[in-house]
Amino acid sequence: MGMSRRDFIKGSTATGLSLALGCGGEEGLPSFEDIPLGQVTLVRAGSAADAIARGVELTGGLSFIEPGQRVLLKPNLTGPILPPDVTSPRLLMALIEQCRAAGAGEVVVAERAFGGFDTEEVFESPVYEDGSLSMLDAVLMAGGTFVSLDDEPWVEVQPEGAADLTGPILVPSLLDEVDHLVNVPALKTHELTVFTMTMKNLFGLVHPDSREEQFHGHPDNDADPDRFYRVFAQMNLAFEPTFNVMDGLVARTTGGPTPPGDVAETNLVLFGRDRVAMDAVGLAILKVWGTEPHIEDRPVWEQLQLAEAVRLGFGVGGPDAITLVGDGVDELDAIGSALREA
Repeated sequence: MGMSRRDFIKGSTATGLSLALGCGGEEGLPSFEDIPLGQVTLVRAGSAADAIARGVELTGGLSFIEPGQRVLLKPNLTGPILPPDVTSPRLLMALIEQCRAAGAGEVVVAERAFGGFDTEEVFESPVYEDGSLSMLDAVLMAGGTFVSLDDEPWVEVQPEGAADLTGPILVPSLLDEVDHLVNVPALKTHELTVFTMTMKNLFGLVHPDSREEQFHGHPDNDADPDRFYRVFAQMNLAFEPTFNVMDGLVARTTGGPTPPGDVAETNLVLFGRDRVAMDAVGLAILKVWGTEPHIEDRPVWEQLQLAEAVRLGFGVGGPDAITLVGDGVDELDAIGSALREA
């Protein structure tokens, strides 16, 4: 499994990628538009709400939201299960509140649950906080609006440059009715796709018919097994999230995307504009904390989804384009070292 997390952190040196911040109050923080595309901000705080507030402060205060705009949040909620296998309801609440405070006229939380689950029933299930809270409760309490994609209209799109997709995919027409898409995944391993973070989370915006036809059930997968991984990067050409906020408060480090498996209480939330940078940093975090051998023993940039995303050019092209900004993150240099590992 490689060196332990303790040895990794102990042996790390500054990489030139990392900037550790103090406890707040910095003057001259940049606006969202001035933040480099490859900046990934990692925050460790006492609560999900504190982490979201601090991360939003360090990434321009959501200044991309203009008064009255409609913002769509896409969490990870595959079924009536608990974090770390879904986005934390408290984190989602805090992000909704921050969007409203930034001037959003409406904050829509939209999702389609996995497989045979009814999405509305999943959102209504009071499985959080000892049965006292549902995801729908969290959304409504924070002032958001819930939309189940089960019954929403879908439209065909053919992402330009998606060479392995042999036909169009169906995506929600809702995407054309909002001003911003904010991607809110959880940090997890995945037994089929190796990892599921910002790029893979958008798979929830692909209709099940398209998932079967172009992804899981495509006949070309038999002759070209790597195709299965490439298409998850190519799918991203259909989407343009303005911002990504990744829930790593507890990370699924083995056996994901659902139990059983190991978890790590990393107590991190990641913020960034670029999906490739975000997923690369997420993989580096897994390597530092200890994870599956096929992640831990393989350089970040050799993971097939990430390599395909780099080839497609919709994000950063490698570690030199990434800047890590950390607040309360002692292992920031270790994460930077894992990011650069050849």
